[in-house]
Parts: sequence; structure tokens; C-alpha cells
Amino acid sequence: KLCLNNPFAEVTNIGKEPDCFEEKLYWNAERTVKWVEVASQGNLVREGDYYEIPDFSVKKIHRVLYNEDSVSMLEWESSEAYYGYVDLICGDNAQYYSCAFSDILGHVCKSTKWGSSVTERKEEISGAWIKLSKEPVVNGWQAPNTFKELAIAFRKQNLNLRDILEKIIPRLRDAKKHVLMIGFPIPVRVGEERSIMHWEALLLPVLSSGKKTVKGFRSNEAGWRTRDFQEIITGERELEWTISENWNSKEMLNRGRFLKNLLQKRILLIGAGTLGASIGENLIRGGVYKLTIMDNDVYSIGNSARHTLTMNSVGKSKAAELAKRYNEINPNLSIKAIDKELSIDTIDVIEEYDVILDCTASDSVLRLLESYETRKMKKYISVSFGYKAEILYFAYEVGKIFDLKRYISEFGAKMHENEKNIMSRDLPWEGTGCWSPVFPAMAADVQMVASFATGIIKTLLEDDVNDGRYYMYEKSVDEEGVITGFARI
Repeated sequence: KLCLNNPFAEVTNIGKEPDCFEEKLYWNAERTVKWVEVASQGNLVREGDYYEIPDFSVKKIHRVLYNEDSVSMLEWESSEAYYGYVDLICGDNAQYYSCAFSDILGHVCKSTKWGSSVTERKEEISGAWIKLSKEPVVNGWQAPNTFKELAIAFRKQNLNLRDILEKIIPRLRDAKKHVLMIGFPIPVRVGEERSIMHWEALLLPVLSSGKKTVKGFRSNEAGWRTRDFQEIITGERELEWTISENWNSKEMLNRGRFLKNLLQKRILLIGAGTLGASIGENLIRGGVYKLTIMDNDVYSIGNSARHTLTMNSVGKSKAAELAKRYNEINPNLSIKAIDKELSIDTIDVIEEYDVILDCTASDSVLRLLESYETRKMKKYISVSFGYKAEILYFAYEVGKIFDLKRYISEFGAKMHENEKNIMSRDLPWEGTGCWSPVFPAMAADVQMVASFATGIIKTLLEDDVNDGRYYMYEKSVDEEGVITGFARI
């Protein structure tokens, strides 16, 4: 598999592909020759390059998912077993989450704790696993394509594939195909220590059972095994490799995550409305996993104009539905919901959290936070927006109570001015025959406010700021009325 692509070719115009077909053919041939020359000298991969696994040719569009990191590698290193059985949970879209890996006697070697979106599913299947000391390859760096080639790759590591399969397959005789996971440790970079377990998975063919034996054999393990290796698991049979992916949180968030100082915070999000939902999702996608949503409101179809939930949530608890949505973003999450409003009876719940994030725009919530003194210092954050989400109010306080007086002194005048502006407008109504005014703001406007607010939260919590901060931002536009962002006022 020649690796000739340059992802920046179109941007930098370096080595750009010609337009003329004759020049294009020559251009590709020239690069191929250069690649082969470097390969023949053994210089394709240099020490310090990011490690790449062999190219396993996928035959079945199943996803076998595992969760491995440097910590779980220690579990594998402490286990003497190198084959056994694995329990898998069946998800949507032909996804199979590997859970407990046990040896042939049933002793657990390594287990994975997935989030609630996975563990709440009931359907489980059994598979098998084999652990190698390095990549199973033939012909230099080629992944095996047949059982014969796989057996050769095993022999290179002083292992007998048939002997191992004979010990594994008796428990897999149920007239179904089963997953076989083959694992081997890999480094992050070439030349470094092998620090993480990588798995490739294939589907074993349906094994012999019942009356399916070879002539002269009874319907027992000996008869089934003989038929398996004579007719089913033959040397020339192609391997049905599947898609195999590491869904560890660190792997999934490589495109961008918050710093550890923020990720470790226990956050209570009060308010599952449009702003709270958007900020909460930003936090989740940044790697926050200790988040609880508190709200007793029910989702209605009118919320769909700017809320992140869909019509499938109509009539259901906003908090519970948001928790469900967040948990489906990352299989390692177990986000919780409290389907109650913050009141005198429930205020003590904030004791369990490091950060109290208020997105309700409710005076009564702020008064409660002012009236209740916590045992330990808390970080209080209150986020709200003005008419048409044109103004962002952001308060950050550290203490045992929320300082409502300072909040009013910082924002009161602007909020009063904004309120007078709202009252002078002809507000939209909830719907035909429903004479209840609603607060106008487009989904894009709310998302912009939520993005700004998330950025401030990120900065303050990652830097562990311990003094109060108050910010007001106002939407800014150019002379043509095009939005240029938010300017601090």
C-alpha cells in the first residue's frame, strides 16, 4: 500500500498533481519509483515517526470496539494468559463493544467499564481473543489474508494457531459466526516502548455442530473438530477482517480536549434550556465527564427552534433527555440527570460538586445560591443572554455562597436597560391560541453565545482562577450588518 498522499498539497501548491492526464500519469509513476527506492533501502520508517499498523484488509463492515490505554497495558502485562473468551455488547450500526476478557478457565484478565449508553443495552455475545507479542505479519509487513498466512504469522512468534483454536472453539458451536480478537502491543512512535494494546478482529466462520461431522465420526467434539479443520478453517480460506477501533476517551478526543485541571471538575449544570444544553454539549465534547444536569422542565416542540434536542424528546424530561444525548456522544460517559428544580429542599445537592454552573437566567436560583452556605469553597458560574442573544452576561465567583449583590452591581443597569427594550417590542407568541410571549433568539445566536461562554469557562477553570470575574459581551456587526463576533463592554 503506497503512501503517496500529501494532505497539504492543495494548500501549499508543493508537488501539486498536474491537470494533463499524461503529465499526471508520469507524476504518479515518478513518485512511485521514488517510494520503491526508499522502501528497498529500509528507510520508509524512521525512528520517531508515528507508528502505523499493517493494512488489514476489511471484509465485513462490523465495528469491534475496544478501550485500551497505558493503564490497561499494565493489566495485560500482569496476566499470563494469552488466549480465552471475550464478552461483547451489541450496539447499533453493527457495533460490538468488548467488555470482559477472561482466560479459558473463566478468570478475568482485563475488563472495560463503558458508559451508560453501552451498559444499558441487553444483548451480549461471546467471542474469543488471542494475545501476541508483536504484529502478525507475513512477507515483510503484510497483514495475513488467509488462515494459512495467519498460521505462518503465528509460527514466527513460536505459536501454533491450530492448537490455540482447538482449545477455544468448543464453546463457540452455536451455528453462528463469532468475533476473534487478535491483540498485540504497539508503541506510539517508532523506536519507543510498546505501551498500548492494539486489537484487530475477524469473524470466524460458522463452526461444526449437531450432525455436521465428517464420515466415520460421531456427533461429538472430535467429529466436529475434524470437520472444522478439513472443510471450514482451511488454509486457503480468506480471513474476514472487520473494522477494529480503540474508543478510549483519550483516543476519541485527540482532535481537541480541555486540560486535566478542568476535566477533573465535578460540574452541576442547573438549567437544561437552550443555552445550558449548548454549553453542556461543548463541555462534553471537550472531555468533561463528571457532569450532572438539573432541571424539572419538560421538552416541548416549541423548543425545537434552538434547542439541541429533537421531536423524539417531546413530553419528556429535558434533563434526562440531555443526559441521554450526551452519553451517546462518547461511550465512556455516564452523565447523570436530576429531574427536579433547585429549591430549599434540594439546594444541598450542590455540596457534591466543585462547579455550580447556572444557565437558568432565574433570579430565584441566584437568590437560593446566595442564601445557602456550603461547607467547602465552590466555583459559581452564571451565564445568561439578553434580547435576541445580543448580549452575554457571564459571572464567575469563588466562595461558599453566590455574591448576588455584586452580580446586581455589575449587570443590573444593563439588564434593566435590556428589559425596557424587550417590553417595547412586539414579542412573538408561543403558538396560535396560546397567548404566552416567548423570548426571541435564533439557534445560531444562542450557539455563538454558548461558544463564547464555553471559552471563558475553559480559561477560568483550567487556570484555576480564585477571584471573581464579570464579563459582558455584545454582538458586533460591520457597516453592512454582517456579524463580526462579540465585543466586550
